[in-house]
Amino acid sequence: MMERVKVRAWIETIGEQLHTEHMRKALTAAGSFLLGLICSRGLMFGKYAPFGIAAVAAAPRGGLWAGAMGAFLGYLLPSPVYVPARYAAALVAVTAIRWALSELKTVNSHQLFAPAAAFLPLLLTGMTMVFLNGSVSYTAALYVAESFLGAGSSFFLKRTANIITGLAGESREGPRSRTVFDTGDIAAVSVSVGIILLAFSDVSIMGVSVGRILLVLLVLCCARAGGIAGGAVAGVAAGAIQGLATAGLSYLSGAYGLGGLMAGVFAPMGAVATAAAFIISHGVASLQVGAGGTQIFTGSIEVAVATVAYMLIPRSRRLGELFGVRPDTLSGGALRGNIVMRLRYAAQALLSVSDSVDEISKKLSVVCAPNLQGVYNKSTETICAGCGMSGVCWRKYKDETLDNFAQLYRPLKEKERLETSDFTKEFSGRCCRVGEMRDEVNKNYARYLMKEAAELRAAQVREVVEGHFHTTAGILEEMAGEFSMYQRFDEEAAGRVAAILRESGVTPLEVCCRVDRFGRMTVEAEISRERQKRLNRAAFTREVSEACGRVFAPPCVSSAEDRCRIQMCQRPQLQIGRGFSQYCAGGGAFCGDSTNVFYDGCGRLIAVLSDGMGTGGRAAVDGAMTSAMAESLLKAGIGFDSMLETVNSALIAKSGDESLATMDVACIDLFSGKAEFFKAGAACTVLRRGRHSELIEASSVPVGIMPGVEFAEAEREVDVGDIVVMVSDGVVAAGSEWLIDLVMAWDEEENPNLLAQRITDEARRRRSDGHEDDVTALVLVVQ
Repeated sequence: MMERVKVRAWIETIGEQLHTEHMRKALTAAGSFLLGLICSRGLMFGKYAPFGIAAVAAAPRGGLWAGAMGAFLGYLLPSPVYVPARYAAALVAVTAIRWALSELKTVNSHQLFAPAAAFLPLLLTGMTMVFLNGSVSYTAALYVAESFLGAGSSFFLKRTANIITGLAGESREGPRSRTVFDTGDIAAVSVSVGIILLAFSDVSIMGVSVGRILLVLLVLCCARAGGIAGGAVAGVAAGAIQGLATAGLSYLSGAYGLGGLMAGVFAPMGAVATAAAFIISHGVASLQVGAGGTQIFTGSIEVAVATVAYMLIPRSRRLGELFGVRPDTLSGGALRGNIVMRLRYAAQALLSVSDSVDEISKKLSVVCAPNLQGVYNKSTETICAGCGMSGVCWRKYKDETLDNFAQLYRPLKEKERLETSDFTKEFSGRCCRVGEMRDEVNKNYARYLMKEAAELRAAQVREVVEGHFHTTAGILEEMAGEFSMYQRFDEEAAGRVAAILRESGVTPLEVCCRVDRFGRMTVEAEISRERQKRLNRAAFTREVSEACGRVFAPPCVSSAEDRCRIQMCQRPQLQIGRGFSQYCAGGGAFCGDSTNVFYDGCGRLIAVLSDGMGTGGRAAVDGAMTSAMAESLLKAGIGFDSMLETVNSALIAKSGDESLATMDVACIDLFSGKAEFFKAGAACTVLRRGRHSELIEASSVPVGIMPGVEFAEAEREVDVGDIVVMVSDGVVAAGSEWLIDLVMAWDEEENPNLLAQRITDEARRRRSDGHEDDVTALVLVVQ
């Protein structure tokens, strides 16, 4: 035991020393020296070596001289490199540029400084070689390409160095890191590691390259940790580097790229599927480009060795977290506020649709006559206003003129237009503009008919708007109220939950971890229902609890088309014991009573009891449909009032026949003990608190009878040992006093199912009116 304590103390001492300033400088210098030495040994086109220059241009400030020394040593060692003295001169130039500009922090921190510091020395020394040797244009083009490749390599090496520096800094601050890799980071790390491994390409055993084995291993690991993005980027980067290194290996660009992409696609299915996808893709790409037989054979051996090594490497969740999604720059509070604002504006827009319909009706009433008398008035105002005979018609013969218009009602109703013969003979003989009057009356009557049709349609639309749109607006308003309670979103926890889902063989589409104003965390995830493994709820709950540092209750799962929604919240302090008993009227096979008890994923238990009208199959359909729709809507986050309106509309529209059912809902918040009761035509509920009992009942209308049904609501507080008993109409047909006595006499240590069975048996025994009804009792015990 003492030896273990000494070893642990020694390890902790070493860890503390590694975090000292002197040790960090030593590690930076050593790493830069090795980077310069290894990169200078990598070749492109078989004889050019720009990577040592790129490494010195990208080295950290504290490792500049060590990196230059390592690269200088690498260029001096024997290799196929063309004119090593040229690279020594370029090395001196890049070191001088960095040293001379080391005090200009603005210049040093610019992203293009390292590429420019590598590009200029390589290009100038390359052009010097062209002028000295009188090289052809092809060789000059190779020097230019080498310069650009060196500049690009320095950019990726610099970004990788910044990533490593950031990770090292965070490890000193604590074990939790907020850094994750995006696609650019994956590319930078993949290219940088590929440049380093390029130096080992010439190290071969019987023609099998060690460097290419390591490159394949890199691609497989990136595919496992980063999925499609990690595999594709690493494969393309590794293939491009290896393809440019040596003539005759250009086929690797396609083989590694396609293999990395397919390995990333199959990564969620496990390590075996990832490796198999890479092997098959690599083989297909190699055959497609027509590589030689020897190259295909050695390439296959390299892939096989890398695959075996990959299978032996354990999967690291820490590495998987680095390949997660980068947190959005938009803060959780701002995102929540934006969502709430948009939901409420959408709700107001829906509520204003009926106002728009009223506005249209008002405009129509201005343009069109309000009634049939208005048709005559508008016509006479237009025709008689400029007529010289108007005094005769409307003064001397006013009564005859009014009688003429009064008798036009019948032909207008029958034919919807007038003929000249429809006017009285006296009026036709006296009026000199009877034809114009006919046309004007027809025109105004057509507008009048249009107005009537528009008002009828407006009334129909208004009814739909005030019903369905009002319900939708209520749903949006409830969602806005729910979102307003969220204080922040935990992106780190969401990333860890997503990793757990992927490890379980489930591909997450969206994962959200939110914390409300009470400090409770809720985890919500959406997954595809197709080609997914079955999720072990107990193991999943345990792993999520460990990953988030909180104890969670089992998940609530709801489905919509081809997707599943998983929601779970922290485990509350209260739990509910359940008891249930049911009897079908006449011993039939179908019961009109239907019950559903479920958790909504937000720390609340909801019990729904529905009683369909009558007995038998028809009542069973209505009851089951009501309770099933209620459960589905409540699980989706819809509020109780909006749920009731939706279910009511569905029952009304289900068929032309009368279809109704009662709805009794009890909702218990397992964190606070708040109990809410919602009744729509339902029987009473018995609540026993301690040694006191209470009958909760209220007059209300069942669903499916008429529009505008509302819940009768009650609210109470419950604690450990309290009992809630929900029953159907068949239980209280002979009164409710005996029910209260039975609940009060129940012993808390007994099984709640025994109490439910006693209630149904006693209800059947007390029924004395000669009729039978379905009998259901649901007992909820707070524990």
